[in-house]
Amino acid sequence: MKLTGTHIRSLIGKKEDERVEFKRAASELPDNLWETYSAFCNTDGGTIILGIREGKNKTYSIEGVSDAHKLIDDFWSAANNLEKVSYSIFFGHYVYPVKCGRKTVVVIEVPRAPREARPVYVGEDVFKGTFRRNGEGDYHCSREAVKAMLRDQCAETADMCVLDELLVSDLNAETIRRYRGRFSNFKVGHVWNDLPDDEFLTKIGAARQCPDGKVHPTLAGLVCFGDFVTIMRVLPDYFLDYRERLSNETRWNDRVAAHDATWSGNIYDFFFKIHDRVTGDVKVPFKIAADGITRIDDTPVHKALREVLANALIHADYHGRRGIVVEKHFRTITFSNPGTMRISKSVAVAGGTSDARNTAIFNIFALVDIGERSGMGLANLHGLWKKYGYAEPKITESYDPDRTVIVVTTDDDTENDTVTRPENGSEPDQNPTRIRPEVDNNLEGDNKVANNADGGSEVDNKVDNKVDNNADGGSEVDNKVDNNAEGDNKSEGGNKQDERRLLKELPASCRQVFQALLEDGFSTQQALISKLGLSRTAITNAIAILIKEHYIIRRGARKNGYWEVLP
Repeated sequence: MKLTGTHIRSLIGKKEDERVEFKRAASELPDNLWETYSAFCNTDGGTIILGIREGKNKTYSIEGVSDAHKLIDDFWSAANNLEKVSYSIFFGHYVYPVKCGRKTVVVIEVPRAPREARPVYVGEDVFKGTFRRNGEGDYHCSREAVKAMLRDQCAETADMCVLDELLVSDLNAETIRRYRGRFSNFKVGHVWNDLPDDEFLTKIGAARQCPDGKVHPTLAGLVCFGDFVTIMRVLPDYFLDYRERLSNETRWNDRVAAHDATWSGNIYDFFFKIHDRVTGDVKVPFKIAADGITRIDDTPVHKALREVLANALIHADYHGRRGIVVEKHFRTITFSNPGTMRISKSVAVAGGTSDARNTAIFNIFALVDIGERSGMGLANLHGLWKKYGYAEPKITESYDPDRTVIVVTTDDDTENDTVTRPENGSEPDQNPTRIRPEVDNNLEGDNKVANNADGGSEVDNKVDNKVDNNADGGSEVDNKVDNNAEGDNKSEGGNKQDERRLLKELPASCRQVFQALLEDGFSTQQALISKLGLSRTAITNAIAILIKEHYIIRRGARKNGYWEVLP
């Protein structure tokens, strides 16, 4: 959509920023126009408005231009001159005049240049003429930043580079063995399973046979299967670090770093060492398989987080500084990797476009079912986080050194309309039960199981679920379930769940609510009302019956809890 005079007047009431630049241009193009043009092309695009005067204290006013059509012609003449600037934005609708009362300004909308065209530079020297945008100003790019953009131009990605000084024997044999084991599990009977290691690594892009008759690793093979010391000889800034801090009491609750000399230090082993840690405490309801019995703990949310981790490893610029860092805090996980995005953030979030910085690593991971090849990773992440009411993931790019950072919130701030309270009447636990398979195998929350000497178990499951429905004028339902009311309930087949009525015998509203909670355990009362078209009273009563009949149980706190469907 083109800007109008109203838009222009609104913009000049604000300061310049990373996406907007004002310039005077009474009768000719300003000399520094092309620096800003280069900066916008090399960053994330922006808008240049010609005909704006800057006053004191960063105030702006519309001065206008004397001949808008002449300025536009001059712009196109220079933009198409390779001695002036290395790249033209091509489309005429990006440059146009706008009437602001009796005055006219010229708008130049500069898109982010495709990676094949970056760096966009002024003049004939790429190192002297390349700029980027930072806040409200343009700055000259360092040689390191320019080299990173030049690497991204190539059709053959940097990880395909053959390392002539290394042999396959320099790689970590145990990592290769683990990878081949996973490959054979996913691809039973594949002809590559019988190949020797050097031929297998050649097939997957981790090595290449060279004119000297020897098989040498590629850069992808080195970072996927090498040892930390060997990798560091080729990539001095290589670094992998996972840091977990879930409280303020200690510096780190857990840490995995490539340099600690207790494991290989390559990215394949790193992924498997930390992916359970990354997803372990994420609060999501499990799902029930089609058989209605089997519990599925691996949810789309877990898969989305693993995809973000895989993408950080796949899209990292391993020649860049500061390495790959994953930081996990109580409510957030931050993934950061060297290198900016090869496509714009809007295109990445929209989904469907894949442009891996390291296509060989991408292929190596994809062959063992790590990482999507559809370009839908960020789109799925945003969609799922919206569905579960989490804060929108934040994606930022920074420069010199170039980095991409994704911050994911793993909890929501919305309140649920129903609340399950302990029988003693105390407030719900403010630390909801979270799934952490590798640490806590007791996922039953308040259900305590103590084994007897005879091998049986004693189940103490006390539920006092109180739903106050005053807002709708309905009744207050106080539903108390005490499995020990008839004395000790041994697990000799006498579990209360065996006595619950069949679902088909319950009222239709109960069956509707049960199905909705089976699909989305985070549903609030208001969400159920909107989805099912039932009254608040009907929803409240249905939930109370489902709790009493042992079909659902409330997990966690009022704000952050969810409904668990019992098997």
